[in-house]
Amino acid sequence: MTDYSKKGTRCRTVQFVRSVEGDLPRYSQGTILYEMENLERHLVLVDWDRGFKIPVFPHEIEICCGESLQQL
Repeated sequence: MTDYSKKGTRCRTVQFVRSVEGDLPRYSQGTILYEMENLERHLVLVDWDRGFKIPVFPHEIEICCGESLQQL
């Protein structure tokens, strides 16, 4: 299942995330492309401002809504 309802929403990491493409320090920002279920895991694919696209777990990011932030 692929969910595009949050496509275009800005987000940032709430913790350090290590990936094959590169490291994402805390507060790295990006734009959500879509959410998906894969092998019974919920993942969010994000186009990071650092120049790569990688999936993260929802607990690793928070939505940026102007001044207010909320956990995804």
